[in-house]
Amino acid sequence: MNIVILQGNLTRDPEVKVIETGGRKTKVANFTIATSRFFTRANGDKDKETTFIPCEAWDTGAESIEKLLHKGDPILINGAIKVEKWETADGDHRSRTKIRVGNFTKLNRAARYNENEAVGPGPDEDTIKTPVAATADSSVPDPGEDIPF
Repeated sequence: MNIVILQGNLTRDPEVKVIETGGRKTKVANFTIATSRFFTRANGDKDKETTFIPCEAWDTGAESIEKLLHKGDPILINGAIKVEKWETADGDHRSRTKIRVGNFTKLNRAARYNENEAVGPGPDEDTIKTPVAATADSSVPDPGEDIPF
């Protein structure tokens, strides 16, 4: 079984491309999320480790992500691990691991900040559940974690 559930924040706006596969044009959205793990060290100091995870969504999922998500937005992803392998022109073997998004939920931000003041969530920042595949999904509250950038 290959199931991944991640919660994090987009590190940049999604990059959406139209590609042709099998004589059919489709969209693919590539983006990276930052997930954080909070822990306490042996000496009692609190610390955080942030991991940056590349993700991709296809077809209607890519279209939804393109419309709904922007840099810094919190997201909950359900998907699968995908490993891509290739050989470079000079014979080196390369690989990259990413998450293939099955469905996602755009989460509410705790608060949004502009240059001068804090502003609460706007009307477009309600929790939006968007299935990429036909699966059930439940809303998860935002833990209010800091955006690592």
